[in-house]
Amino acid sequence: MATLPHILNSLTPKTKEESKLSQDQETYKTYQNIITTLPRERGWDHGHLYCYKGFWYRDFHLKGVMAVRDHFVARPTDVLLATSPKSGTVWLKALVFAALSSLNASNPHECIPFLEIQLYTNDRIPDLDALPPPRLFATHIPYSSLPESVKSSNCRTVYLSRDIRDVFVSLFHFGPVWEHVSEYWKVSLERPDNVLFLKYEEMKRDPVLHLKRLAGFLGRPFSEEEEKEGVVEEILRICSFENLKNLEVNKVGVLETARGGIENRTFFRSGKVGDWAGCLTPENVRRLERVVEEKVSGSDGLSFFGGSGDQNGLSHSGVCSAS
Repeated sequence: MATLPHILNSLTPKTKEESKLSQDQETYKTYQNIITTLPRERGWDHGHLYCYKGFWYRDFHLKGVMAVRDHFVARPTDVLLATSPKSGTVWLKALVFAALSSLNASNPHECIPFLEIQLYTNDRIPDLDALPPPRLFATHIPYSSLPESVKSSNCRTVYLSRDIRDVFVSLFHFGPVWEHVSEYWKVSLERPDNVLFLKYEEMKRDPVLHLKRLAGFLGRPFSEEEEKEGVVEEILRICSFENLKNLEVNKVGVLETARGGIENRTFFRSGKVGDWAGCLTPENVRRLERVVEEKVSGSDGLSFFGGSGDQNGLSHSGVCSAS
């Protein structure tokens, strides 16, 4: 399978027609004009956030979301990895690519690019038709804002959720994260053959079980021979947080996005379950849990709290797996 540089080279040849470039630029100008009409608030770190269909985005991110919605056409053979930011995205990318392709030392973001951050960005509407199946993509887009072709086709979507307290500590700017998770949870119950809902904490507790479950869902179950030869364990070793963090490709270089380059090393912090316990005060935790409890009432058994250090009745380990 091709990595991102090869994909982009094939999608944007040097001889690309000027008329197409101009058309793409006009499309993005239209999106920017729409964004200026949306409600906005000052972000908690810097810049403004814009509210679009109930979710808050940076303007450069939102233009990509709109472009994906309007122009991406899903195929039945596509695989889409969906997460909210800082929910184990890099680990999930590495596991899926290794299970479907081969073990390698590439950066996971190059192996499975984000639709709205890496492909549909910088005034670009890529033509993805030339990519061979299965096409692997990632996204942070809420389910309600995905293209209709994703919702109506038989493409497979894997969603990975994480204890909201760890997400909050790692990076909490995409929000409202509870609705992001709830949307994918509900559709996983309605369409279990097309949407697999995984939980970071469960995967950390029993990675062998969930990697085999993931491979089976993607239509590439491990053979009896592969299991005897230790292929599952080797994939988990290669894709472990410690190994990924120490790979040279993840220590140097940048991920090119609409906001400029993001250093690859910033995608690896600790990867621990329950890391929030050393960062949030008891009052911080109680306030966060009260908000989440109010927002997700009636979510059919979905819990946002599954890490170590749970001290309240809201935390129910294991309830987030799709049946």
